[in-house]
Amino acid sequence: MGKSKGKANAKAKAARTKSRPASSSLAASLLPPGYTSAGFGGYVGGSLVDCSLTSTSGSTNIDAEVTRHLKHISRRDTTTKLKALTSLSVLTRQKTSMEIGAIFPLWAFEYKKLLLDYNKEVRRATHDTMACLVSAAGRDLAPHVKLLIGPWWVSQFDSVYEASQAAQRSFQTAFPAKRRGLDALIVYSGDIFTYIEENLELTPESLLGLATADDELEEMHQQVLSSSLLAVAAVLDVFLSGHSESSASENVTGKSKVAPDVRDTAVLTAKKLCSSHRYFHDFLKSQRPAIRSAAYSVVRSCIKNIPHAMSERHKKGLAGTILGSFKENNPACHAPMWDALILFTKSFPDSWTTANAQKSILRLWNFLRNGCYGSCWKITTIFRYEVQN
Repeated sequence: MGKSKGKANAKAKAARTKSRPASSSLAASLLPPGYTSAGFGGYVGGSLVDCSLTSTSGSTNIDAEVTRHLKHISRRDTTTKLKALTSLSVLTRQKTSMEIGAIFPLWAFEYKKLLLDYNKEVRRATHDTMACLVSAAGRDLAPHVKLLIGPWWVSQFDSVYEASQAAQRSFQTAFPAKRRGLDALIVYSGDIFTYIEENLELTPESLLGLATADDELEEMHQQVLSSSLLAVAAVLDVFLSGHSESSASENVTGKSKVAPDVRDTAVLTAKKLCSSHRYFHDFLKSQRPAIRSAAYSVVRSCIKNIPHAMSERHKKGLAGTILGSFKENNPACHAPMWDALILFTKSFPDSWTTANAQKSILRLWNFLRNGCYGSCWKITTIFRYEVQN
């Protein structure tokens, strides 16, 4: 009898498990039939995914004029893209919130590609259009935040000021209350970190479908890496200290009302990302100053917010690179370099014993002898701040 009852319970449990959708299925249910989820710029891994409007059955529910503008946005010609983005922005004022909501699955795919456009005006105009769309959508934006949140957050750290400001304005349009912006980041942190992870794995060669000239590929690859690293630094600051020096984070401060377990999961995911990339040690050695500068910023954020998560192996690996950073001769990197260096030695005073102290001191002497490579005023400001604190 007990045996039969046990079998019956097992069968019932199995039936419930089968009937309950997995998290991946739940995420897929947010997309229209036939829609393929893709990473940065429409990539899955290293391959460009073709998601044309004609192949997406969800496009049949979209106004023909909107469909035409979305097709023009996907063309290579810059002038055509800019005109289509402007026209789409104007058209949003004539549509209901439900009609605008239906556009987002297709817009999300084009949005990711547009953020990789070499032309800074295209990137800026993309965010202006995004602001119009989210404003017109209102509450009908909610089911689509998951699709947009990754590129939306990272694009706020675009190296071009006008583009980053436009991205921040569009985000603020969607989440005018700072706490709601923070809640969105926490709830969808998994999507943000997955997106960033994909970006950090990209190579210039994997962007071949988006640009032709080698220098454009290199520049856009630098843009992807630096903005992704800065996005990690800012989100760590916001999650764990409630404050970030980044202007993009000003829109997401405040006390979150998200459940503590959801926030804990977000923090744990962030720690795993940092650990898997050895606290971004390799990016500190990049040939590109913008990437090194962003790497110093994210290392500083890791030391500030999750020092306890660093293993001795990670500390030792970082010690040699950070204490040896006096060879940095690009003034654009010096402020974040000193921030990371001072915080690292404060947090881990024994780090001098694991690195070659004599070599570091010789590099410091050479750094000072060369007039700090033109950044004396920055260093004076940093030391004054450190003395006061």
